[in-house]
Amino acid sequence: MAFVTRQFMRSMSSSTASAKKIIVKHVTVIGGGLMGAGIAQVIKTPMTSQKTFESLVDFSKALGKHPVSCKDTPGFIVNRLLVPYLMEAIRLYERGDASKEDIDTAMKLGAGYPMGPFELLDYVGLDTTKFIIDGWHETDVKNPLYQPSPCLNKLVAENKSGKKTGEGFYKYK
Repeated sequence: MAFVTRQFMRSMSSSTASAKKIIVKHVTVIGGGLMGAGIAQVIKTPMTSQKTFESLVDFSKALGKHPVSCKDTPGFIVNRLLVPYLMEAIRLYERGDASKEDIDTAMKLGAGYPMGPFELLDYVGLDTTKFIIDGWHETDVKNPLYQPSPCLNKLVAENKSGKKTGEGFYKYK
């Protein structure tokens, strides 16, 4: 779990040249698992005022972060691109087009990724990936990007969720 408490002041100039201060007194970020630490998403609802949104963007920048903005869409930006990529890697493997080791090596050397897709799947958790893809599949059954994987389903059913359980696509000590 990560907890962050900081005081942040943001000055906003109005047309009358007077400054209003928005003070963020406390921020609490609670995250679990391998990816939870250091991740906070705020990725704005229709009820959020522009002033609040801008204050949070400025606050994030003051913490040395690089905030991005995205409409409310399944997976926002990163997972919307990442999960279909990971699922396609599984499909390549399921069809026998390449071994998981060769797919990982090709993506690390050919695309410059720090981890191959199977290494990343094991790091994130196969159960987490299955949960995401199952949810997306329920909302858009015809989308080929969101089709479930028999291989992924089997591994999760066998409690082989990756690094956290000691085995996923690879074995860990």
